[in-house]
Amino acid sequence: MSHDLARRVIRPAEETQHAAQALERRLEALERRNEAAGRAERILTIAADMRSHLGRDRLSTDHLYDPDTGLPA
Repeated sequence: MSHDLARRVIRPAEETQHAAQALERRLEALERRNEAAGRAERILTIAADMRSHLGRDRLSTDHLYDPDTGLPA
């Protein structure tokens, strides 16, 4: 009788613990996704800023190579 009673008490507690662990894992996954989205947004902002600056004063590789040989100057 006491074993049955103990099993009846433990089973819901184990289910609750498993549910809490599943929720923790889901929350961690969502937080990682939000962090990645934030990083991507910052990278895109930096890239847009770089594009706007490059439009004003374009970089050129023309001076790096000898025009006759095509080899590095």
